[in-house]
Amino acid sequence: MKNVLIVGAGRLGKGFVGETFDNAGWNLTFLDKDPRVTEELRKHGCYYVKVHRVDEIQNRTVKNFKAYTCDEEYSCMEAFLETDVIVLPLYPEDFEEAAGYLTKCFEEFYRVHPDRRLTMICITNKNYLIPGITEAFRKDLSEDAKEWFDQNVVIRDSIIRRSTDAKSNYDVHIDTVAVNSLLIQQPVNNDFSDVEWMELTDKIEMLKDIKVTAVNGPHATLAYMGYLKGYSTIPESEADPEIAEVVEGVVEEITAAVMKEYPITPEELHNLVYFAPAKGVLPDSIYRVGYDPIRKLSKGDRLTGAAELCLKHGVSFDSIAKAMAAGFQYAEPRDANAQKLQQEIKNIGIEQAVSEYTGLDADSPIAKRVIEYYHQSAR
Repeated sequence: MKNVLIVGAGRLGKGFVGETFDNAGWNLTFLDKDPRVTEELRKHGCYYVKVHRVDEIQNRTVKNFKAYTCDEEYSCMEAFLETDVIVLPLYPEDFEEAAGYLTKCFEEFYRVHPDRRLTMICITNKNYLIPGITEAFRKDLSEDAKEWFDQNVVIRDSIIRRSTDAKSNYDVHIDTVAVNSLLIQQPVNNDFSDVEWMELTDKIEMLKDIKVTAVNGPHATLAYMGYLKGYSTIPESEADPEIAEVVEGVVEEITAAVMKEYPITPEELHNLVYFAPAKGVLPDSIYRVGYDPIRKLSKGDRLTGAAELCLKHGVSFDSIAKAMAAGFQYAEPRDANAQKLQQEIKNIGIEQAVSEYTGLDADSPIAKRVIEYYHQSAR
């Protein structure tokens, strides 16, 4: 039986990666830095995933896994030495810490299995991280292990196209929508063709750039504008006519800019961004979709990046600017970065905050439009 190590046992790690590999009959091992995450898994001995497919809702119980915390004893080492594929559903800022912890594991893997090959799959919405992630995993290895790593380990990017939600990272009840595959950069060193929802593809960076704007841009718009109206779920936001009109504008603006920027056909774009309706309604939370507005408003990300693309090609960015203005008003108390952003706006003013957090010049037409809509909606 094949073995997968999942570094990050939160919502996505359990609800998508774990459930999918378990369904294919693989052995699961979870590794997480948060003791509470692994303690909950061990205490229950299983977790529950409601899988919303196109034609049915499956209620799956995932069990017979191993769960480890990143401890000083490296209790995960034995399981690590048996792994075939490593999947890392992590936030961008967490990869370096994971790499530092796993250095000792890779050294031991090289010593015990010098002829074996590994595939690592990174799951994050941020693009162009793979060279830096690769260097983070290499830098503290011995020279011999580095040479082995370069020849036997590949680190691949991916594009996640499904929502997975739970009350918290340590919750054992998870909802996920299974209508689109994970697009994975090829080639890979290990065969996981038996695992559903895993699809190898080329041009991953181009497709990821498009996806982050064309899919995540409208999604973020729903979250930030819905928050301002007091909604808690994305379906509530989608049902609001005023918000729906802005989202429609965001989609039109992004689509027009993408078609001018990239060598992609309308059919290819549709296949990338279209999500078939799933059975039942998964009430995706505004909290999950809106989480970390500092990252989602940053230069090149889903909203600012989309607006810059529109400006480059002479396409209107009016609706995107409205969404960005809503993002600068996102004050979810459970979100540390949302609170940080609000405090910064109080300290330095919205004009400077927009420039600082979007990376745009103060005299940028995008920044000016965002500030204009911010003042209008904050009245």
